[in-house]
Amino acid sequence: MEGLFRDFWWLIFPIFGMAMSVWGMSHSERRSRNVIDLIKTYTDQGKEPPADLLRLAAKSLESDEDGSPSTPQSSRHASAWSFFLFAGLAAGFATGYAFASPTEDWAWVFLAVAVTMAVMAAGALVMLVLGAKR
Repeated sequence: MEGLFRDFWWLIFPIFGMAMSVWGMSHSERRSRNVIDLIKTYTDQGKEPPADLLRLAAKSLESDEDGSPSTPQSSRHASAWSFFLFAGLAAGFATGYAFASPTEDWAWVFLAVAVTMAVMAAGALVMLVLGAKR
């Protein structure tokens, strides 16, 4: 068991990311279901649901359709955070490559990851600059 953990310790991070994603999706779905149930309660009583509740339901359905945030501002913040995250990762791996001994067989991995993260940062920057403005 120790050898398995030693060889595959890094799998903790993608597994944690997937678990958080599933939790976030289930939380969002539960919130949408609660809003719809509340609207049903109003309609069953013959009352008009409040406009704020209908607006919340429309916003929830809008964000659920394409899986993206429902406001352009939150989308821009997500692109900005993605840019800074990928740029920081690219800088960190480039630093790791710079300090790695050139005789090491694994030094090229730092460069490969740094280039990949730099490309992702460039893509996030393009999305940030050219993103949809509503």
